[in-house]
Amino acid sequence: MATRPIWQVAGVSPAILFLALQLFIASAAALGLAKMFGLANPFWAAMPVWVVHQAFREDLLTRAALRIVGTLIGAAVSLGLLFLDPPQSVLILCLSGFIGACAALAFRIGTTRSYGAFMAAITMLVVVLPFLSRLPHDAVATPVALAVDRILCTILGVVCVAAVTVVFTPARGAPPARQPHGRTRTAGIKRFLICAGATMAAGITTAGFASFQVLAFGMTLVVYTLIMSSAPDPRPIHRNLLPGVAIGVISGIVYHTASYTLLADTPVLLVVLTALFLAAGAMLRAHPATQGMGLDANMCFLLVAEVGTWRHGMSDVALAGMAMLAAAAVAWLLIKLELLRDFPTEPI
Repeated sequence: MATRPIWQVAGVSPAILFLALQLFIASAAALGLAKMFGLANPFWAAMPVWVVHQAFREDLLTRAALRIVGTLIGAAVSLGLLFLDPPQSVLILCLSGFIGACAALAFRIGTTRSYGAFMAAITMLVVVLPFLSRLPHDAVATPVALAVDRILCTILGVVCVAAVTVVFTPARGAPPARQPHGRTRTAGIKRFLICAGATMAAGITTAGFASFQVLAFGMTLVVYTLIMSSAPDPRPIHRNLLPGVAIGVISGIVYHTASYTLLADTPVLLVVLTALFLAAGAMLRAHPATQGMGLDANMCFLLVAEVGTWRHGMSDVALAGMAMLAAAAVAWLLIKLELLRDFPTEPI
């Protein structure tokens, strides 16, 4: 009997390999261009690659546009609020209310078109929560600098993923279907309260303890609570969340340690190492069996590894990674207790 190639044994078809190649090229291009242009957080530019790409062209283009629009709205609201210089308690209340409202709106929309509301909430969180932390920062970490860097990285990442993948992504030809389950006013209010409460807890904690690890915990708690609350059906995300975050955190710590200690003075080897991790992430995201956890793994890897910046030392990065994993576990438990009981328990 003929021996099959190893990729066929693993269930990897040529189509999966080709999609992984597209995602790798797009993420590497976004990261490399962001670094070349001197953006402060180049790893942000690679993030849209993993979330904007969709199975159908219409959804890909919709997500691409809404990621930019949502980012612009979130940045404008954040900077406008900070310009007013409200008391800290008012700032936390505004942040919590805005994120809760975005979660309820995204849930209410219930299709790919909800992505703009989601991104507005994420952008406000990225700009305002570090401001609340009062951590020492340089010129690249002021609210205005973060907002501008977020916008530029978003545009760059969206352009890269669209340019590389849109031609090869099939058209669906029909409007997206809205999942009918539970899209009621009561369900929307429930999601508002869950996300607003998680944000308020993160804001109070972050403001009270000036720590990089506390900031990482708070950011992760809000992000994953928001992701699952805004989804029409959070069960697939919930099922893959902890394995994906664990893979991303461990990979990020390994990459950061290797690059920080061994390869900092060897640019060629550093590029090779980065390419290997991006290629592995692209394969996880492209394979149908791992694409859910692959999304979380890639996002957490980029955040923990701080690819292209290396702003924090190894111990800070390791502790922040553990804080992210702990926060994801808290969000996982919160959604399990508050939302999953509203859904059928049979396998999906």
